[in-house]
Amino acid sequence: MIDREGVTHGIKRKYGVTLRPSWLEQCAKHIEKEIPGTHHLEAQIRLVFEQLLHSEISLSCHPTLETNPSTATVTRIPAAPGVFLQIQEIMDIGVSKFSMWEALREKEDFEQRGIRPSYLAPVDDDDDENDNTAGVFTMQTQTQTQTQTNTQNLDDPVDREPKIPHAMLKLVLTDGKTRLPAIEMAPVPQLSVELPIGTKVLVTRGHVLQPTGTLCLLPDCIQVLGGSPMQYQELTLRSRIERILDIKSN
Repeated sequence: MIDREGVTHGIKRKYGVTLRPSWLEQCAKHIEKEIPGTHHLEAQIRLVFEQLLHSEISLSCHPTLETNPSTATVTRIPAAPGVFLQIQEIMDIGVSKFSMWEALREKEDFEQRGIRPSYLAPVDDDDDENDNTAGVFTMQTQTQTQTQTNTQNLDDPVDREPKIPHAMLKLVLTDGKTRLPAIEMAPVPQLSVELPIGTKVLVTRGHVLQPTGTLCLLPDCIQVLGGSPMQYQELTLRSRIERILDIKSN
């Protein structure tokens, strides 16, 4: 039985957000059905949080941002632990969209040749050894062969993974009710223009410029938590750039 009250307090204490009871009830029933016998509170919090990452924030969370009543702009970032938000828009405003589109096409071509992209987690050899399925074994063998080939051809520019240009990111974050524009004032390693729309983040601090209500992002003020609701899966970086450039995807 999921401890609704305990989970609500645990997530609010760690992420500064209050879950909507209606969403939590549906989530708890789903977990109780799929993973019965989860009694430890910390385990329950982790399971609910995993579902929270992939939820639509307006349906799962109560709003948390403080706004100016006359302008409806955000006035400040709440104190620790910060504010739990969802990425609604993200784009690099310092790079030509056509250059980004070309880089994306090169990267997709690179990935289609079977070379593991650098942004994916490295293969865990121990996990592979413990998995005896034929499909995984075949995939592991192919990965090892590709890795050997890549090592041999490391000096060949063709085998170097294309990178998406990065200059200055502009985002729109939301708590489900209020939209908070944000701009990268210095490179933030955790942020990437390739992050899925709907990704959840925890903003722990930051200066909000007035009167526009724009958040200035620095490397130590935001933590990317992950996740993405199903309804945003078609909003890939390529589809968004092609819409801007009015290009029909192949």
